[in-house]
Formats: sequence, structure tokens, C-alpha cells
Amino acid sequence: MEFKRISPKDIQGNTFSMFAEDLALVTAGNQKSFNTMTIGWGDFGILWSKPIITVYVSSSRYTKQFMDANDEFTVEFFDKKYTDALMYLGTHSGRNEDKVSNARLTPVFTESGNATFKESRLIIEAKKLYSHEFDANALPEEIIQWYKQRKLGLHTMYIGEIKNVWIKQ
Repeated sequence: MEFKRISPKDIQGNTFSMFAEDLALVTAGNQKSFNTMTIGWGDFGILWSKPIITVYVSSSRYTKQFMDANDEFTVEFFDKKYTDALMYLGTHSGRNEDKVSNARLTPVFTESGNATFKESRLIIEAKKLYSHEFDANALPEEIIQWYKQRKLGLHTMYIGEIKNVWIKQ
């Protein structure tokens, strides 16, 4: 890989804009089988004295199967020139097509065997510590309506311990 390993403490950028404004994917799987999707929800922090990243995946997304079946996942951030590719990945399903090829991204694999992309500018490699599906009975009515309007399944929260951070050299 054309990447250099850095400490999680050396991640540059505003963590709010990294998810809300920058372009990000979450990817799970290995060389045999993986899937990825565009994400706009996520967090960085410290939990259980570990550096963590948290991502959220709807139950209606094909990527959820890969998140549930694998112990690790990656989160990738991209430069703006990849907007079209990430928009494609967020609006097409890997159930129905090879969407990574159609988005013209190049899969690569970390030393641990996790799927990621050559075009990424920043890669977070995480070990899944905890996951939990949102409870419809505990959500405010306005949030339930938000899901109904979008015809989405509830999200599952995945908390991962950051094991490696890679930046493009």
C-alpha cells in the first residue's frame, strides 16, 4: 500500500466535518468478499481507555451483513475529486452489481487483510468492540418519523477500537 501508519492522535481535521462534509466509506470483509457504503454518521473518541471510531449502518443496507460477519472494518476518507464515486457507492447496492468496479475505485488490502481503497486519503482500521441496533421504543417520535419518511431500517451502531491509521504518502 502507498500509505504510512500514524497514531490515532495524529489524525488531522475537524471530526464533525470529516463525517458531515467530507467523503467517507465504511467497508467490511476480506479479499474473498467485501462490501462498502458511503456514510455521513460517525464519531471518534475514547471509550474504555481505547481510541475508538463509531459508525452507523441501516439494517436495510447490504453492508450490514458484512459488518455483522466480520470482527474488523475500515473507514475511508477521500478527497473531493472522488465525490461521484462515493455518491455512486451510496446509491447502488453490492447485492445487485459490482459497485466498486462501477465506481472505478481500486480495492487494496491491509496487512491484516481488511478491504480498503487505493484512492483513500485516510484509512481507519478498527476492531469491532460492540454493536447495538437502535431501539424503536426508546427513540423520540420525531426520529421514528424520520425513519418512516426515508423508508429506512433502524441503524446499528458499531464501536471499533482503532488499530491502525493510514495516510496517503
